[in-house]
Amino acid sequence: MNGDLVTRTAQIRDAAAISQLLRTAMLTYCTESKIPVTMLEAMTESIESVEDRIRNRHCIAVFDGDDAVGTITAGITMVPVRYSFSEKTEKYLSQFKKASYVSRFAVIQGLRREGLGLSLMAACEEYSKENGCDVMLLHCSTTNKKMTAFYKARGFELIESENSRGYPRGLFAKRI
Repeated sequence: MNGDLVTRTAQIRDAAAISQLLRTAMLTYCTESKIPVTMLEAMTESIESVEDRIRNRHCIAVFDGDDAVGTITAGITMVPVRYSFSEKTEKYLSQFKKASYVSRFAVIQGLRREGLGLSLMAACEEYSKENGCDVMLLHCSTTNKKMTAFYKARGFELIESENSRGYPRGLFAKRI
C-alpha cells in the first residue's frame, strides 16, 4: 500500500478490482460468521453482476493505486416492504416511504479499524439522505458479532432474523 487512498464513485472499469476485494473480504466475513463459503452468494458473483450494480446503484469504492481496498453500495427503493420476512417486519417497514438498501460493504483486512468503514458508511448515509430516504436497510449474519456491533454502533437496529439462506441472517434498519 502506498497510503494515497482515493474514494470515488465506482466505474465499470473498476468491476474486476471490486470483485476481487469482495471475494477476499467475504472470506473473512464467512469465517467470522461461521458460514460455509458456498452459502454466500457474494462468493460466486460474476464481474458482470458487479458491473450491473455499478451501473444501476450507487457504488462507492476506495482505491490504493489500482487496488480496491474498500467499497459499499446503496440502492434506492420506494417499496421497502419488499425486504419483509414477516408481518412484523412489514408493519415496521410500512412507516417508511423510501429506503436505501446497503450491500457489498467491504474493507480489506489491513485497513480495518482505521476509519475507512466509518467513512464509507457515512458516505452511504449522505447519499441516502440526498435521495430522500427515511431509512437505511441491510442484511448481516447475526452470528457475526464484529459486524453486528459495528452496525449497532452506527444506529442500526435488528428488525428480524431468518434462515432462508441456510444461516441466521438479520435485517437491520436505521432511521435517517
